[in-house]
Amino acid sequence: MGTKNFNSATDLITFTRASGGTALRKISYGSELVTNGTFDTDLSGWNNDGTTSAIVGNQIEVTSVSGVSGSGVNQTITTVAGKRYKFSSDHAPQTGRARIEVKDNNNFGSGLETLSQTSATGTYEFVFVALSNSTYIRLEAFDTSSVVLFDNISVKEVLYDQPDGTLQLWNHGNNEPRIEYDATGAVKGLLIEEARTNVAKYSEDFTNAYWKSYTAVTTTGNVAIAPDGNLTADRIAAKNAATNNGAFTNDDVPTGGCVSVFAKADTVDWLGFGEAGDCWAYFDLANGVTGNKSTTIGHTSITAYPNGWYLCQAWGITNSWSRVLFSPKPTEGNGDPWSNVTNAIGDSVFLWGAQMEAGAFPSSYIPTTGSTATRAADVTTLPTSAFGYNQKAGTVLVEFKSNKPNNEQYGAFGLSDGSATNRIAYYATSVNTLVVTTAGVGQAQLSAGLRVTTSELVKFSAGYAENDFAASLNGATTVTDTAGTVPSGISSLGIGHYYAPNPSSNLINGHIKFIKYYPRRLTNTQLQELTT
Repeated sequence: MGTKNFNSATDLITFTRASGGTALRKISYGSELVTNGTFDTDLSGWNNDGTTSAIVGNQIEVTSVSGVSGSGVNQTITTVAGKRYKFSSDHAPQTGRARIEVKDNNNFGSGLETLSQTSATGTYEFVFVALSNSTYIRLEAFDTSSVVLFDNISVKEVLYDQPDGTLQLWNHGNNEPRIEYDATGAVKGLLIEEARTNVAKYSEDFTNAYWKSYTAVTTTGNVAIAPDGNLTADRIAAKNAATNNGAFTNDDVPTGGCVSVFAKADTVDWLGFGEAGDCWAYFDLANGVTGNKSTTIGHTSITAYPNGWYLCQAWGITNSWSRVLFSPKPTEGNGDPWSNVTNAIGDSVFLWGAQMEAGAFPSSYIPTTGSTATRAADVTTLPTSAFGYNQKAGTVLVEFKSNKPNNEQYGAFGLSDGSATNRIAYYATSVNTLVVTTAGVGQAQLSAGLRVTTSELVKFSAGYAENDFAASLNGATTVTDTAGTVPSGISSLGIGHYYAPNPSSNLINGHIKFIKYYPRRLTNTQLQELTT
C-alpha cells in the first residue's frame, strides 16, 4: 500500500468553524492584481461610469456628473474562486462623500464589501473570499456634484505560511483552519478550540465611552501598530500623580473566568489589572514575565508576540469581578492596582485586544466592535477514504499540546463510524487512554501513563490489530492488550477530538503539531521509539 504525504491542513480535512478565529500566523501577499492603482501618469485600466475623471497629483479625481449621484470609475480584475484577497485603498473627499464597492463579477454581482458613504479622508482595507474568476471594483463620488480623490488601489492574494511571511495576529474566516506560530516563528500546529464568547464589547477601542477613566487617564487612539499589523493600538496615560489611574469597564467578568489584554511598554514597563479589592495581577512588559498576583487569581501568564507586544492573561478567578481595570505602572505592585503604586503624570502603556470570557482557561482572542462576540468551535475530521485506511491493522501517532486543566477531559484523535459504537480513540482524563469499542462493546482500554501538565508536549502512539492493541506515551514502555476485535465500518478520523457525535464537547483546546497514520500495526518497540 502506497504512502501519502500532505503538507497542508487544508489538503484533505473537513474543517468547520461557523465564525472567524484569530491565530498568530505568517502572512504575505501575492502580486498586484489591480491595473494602474497608483494613477502615476494616466487613467489606463479604469472605465468611466457616469463621471468625469482626471489625474490630479498622481491621484484620480472622480467628479459626479451634474444631477447624477453615484458617479464613478470601475475595473474588473482576475481572481480565483475560494481564495482570499486583501483590498486596500485611500480616499479623500473634496466635496460630498466617497464610496467604494467590491463585488463579485460585475456591478450586478454579489456585494463582497462596501465602504459606507463617508466624507472623511482615510484608508479602507478588508479581506474577502472571491466567489468567481473575476472581481469588480468601483470608486464613487457618491453625491451629486461631489469630487473625491482616490489613490493606491490594491488587491493581492493572501498567502499563508510562506518563508518571507510576517508574523501577525490574523483573523481567519469562517471554516478556515488556523495554523499558529509562536513569536520566534516556530510552528505550534493546528489550533483547535471550543466555542467561547468575549464579553468586552469594545476590545480594540479604549477611547470609546465603554472604557471609563478612573481618576484621570488620557487615552489616545490608533497610535501604535497592533499585533494584527494595523494602526489600531491605543495609549493610556496617567493624567495625575495618583495611585489609581487606568481604564476600566463595568461589565462583569464571568465567575471563574479569564481576563486577557495585549500590552506593550511605553513610558513605563508594568501593567496592573484587576477588580477593586482583593483580585489583582501585575505584568512586566520589559522582561516578559509575570509579577505579583492576589490569591484570588489561580493563574497568570505573559506570552511574547512580535514587535514588543505581550498577551497578559489571568484565569482561575475565584470571585466575580464587577469591573476590570487596566493600569500603567512604573513599578511592580503588591496589592490592588486601583490603590497601590503611585503614577507620575504621563506614565503610559499601549493596549489592544481586551477579552473577558467564561471558562477554566483562556482561549484565543475574539475581536468585538460594540457587542459581545462568539467564536464557534473548531471541528476537524478526515475521511478514511482519503488516506488508505486499513480495516484490519494500523497505527496512529499524534503530537500535541492541550490548554485544558487536568480535571477536564479532552480527546486527540478518534477513528470511528460517526458514533461511539465503533471507535479507536485517544482521550485524557487523569490518565492518557486508548479506548477501542466494537458494536458498542469495549474491547480495550489502555492507560499509557498519567496525564502530563497542562500545555506540556504530548507524543502518543496507538497500534491496533485483532487481539493486539498497544499504546505508548512520551517514550514510555508500551502497554498492551492481547484480546479484542477491531471495529468495522470506520469512516473518519477525528482530529483534536475523539467522540464523533458531539466533537465540540471534547475538543483538545490546543495545538495538533502533527498526526500520522500507518496502515499496519507497528511493533511495540517502534511505537515507543516514535514517541521518544
